[in-house]
Amino acid sequence: MSNKQLIPTNEVKEEFEAILVERDSIAHCEINLKNGTIKNNQRFDTHYDEFALDTVNNEFCFSLKANNSINFHRINLQTFSQINAITLDLNNYFSSEELKEESYYSKLIYLNHQYLLYWITKREMNYGRPFYQCIFLVNTSTGEIKRLNPYLPNGDNLLRLDTSKNIYLSNHHHFLLLKTGRIRPYEKQAMYKRVDIENPYHDHLESIYLIEISSLINQQNFNNATLLSLLNYSGASENLRYENNVLSYVVSDFTNNTKELIKHDLLDGDVSKFQDDQLIRDYLNYDFEILPNYYHYISKLSKQEKSNTYNLIDDELSFNLKLNEIS
Repeated sequence: MSNKQLIPTNEVKEEFEAILVERDSIAHCEINLKNGTIKNNQRFDTHYDEFALDTVNNEFCFSLKANNSINFHRINLQTFSQINAITLDLNNYFSSEELKEESYYSKLIYLNHQYLLYWITKREMNYGRPFYQCIFLVNTSTGEIKRLNPYLPNGDNLLRLDTSKNIYLSNHHHFLLLKTGRIRPYEKQAMYKRVDIENPYHDHLESIYLIEISSLINQQNFNNATLLSLLNYSGASENLRYENNVLSYVVSDFTNNTKELIKHDLLDGDVSKFQDDQLIRDYLNYDFEILPNYYHYISKLSKQEKSNTYNLIDDELSFNLKLNEIS
């Protein structure tokens, strides 16, 4: 993947706007796919470790480690001005031995114009225990940082977080999608063949939850999260996708050697299940078979010479293209 990431702020077409994220800066850009050009309008020089970009609210948030602290920053993408900075002191949560190691893993999630969620671990990955060590709710307006209880209503643990996604429904409700289980389907299927049912691999459990952002912030816990899917060692989920109020994914049943496409209508609560093999294959091959209407530009621009390479990230899709910088 290119170090130059382009994240659109409006619909991708012949001309569109995007945020360009590089290792030492972010910029607001105008892209012309027909001409193969990129023009930087505003730029903010900064380093970051993790970032969360919310184009709905025009904010770029990032974390940056400094000694034994993590600093959180917010940037307004309309004015490109920094709003505020909040500091998390790691000495309060990690041992001196853990803090000796410079390396760490983390994840930053945007909630709204005031709050962020932050996952962090200072230890190496080790089978038999959750990947992360702490989850924090960061209030960037007041400076308050609260460590959250990671447990979900079914006893699962969000320190085992795999993926997340902000979900904006058409009725203006805002949810956070959370999936646990840091294991891929092919790994889980191999594990199933030799599983000890009385003592299965610790990361066999996969949960998919939805929690309303306002509830998470008000309660400051995950107790009101709604369980959408729960899979143990005998099944796995893949290709989690959200579009037009519908959350979709495929579930593999290792015991019966079957697959099922599941669709949740998040507005009315209906759940549809499909077992048609061709429908499931089409869904799993979506990225390869359903190309966007601007792809003919991408195909041409990927072959340009003497141009900088960028990685265009359009929701679930990702393309490399070459663009010429203009002033």
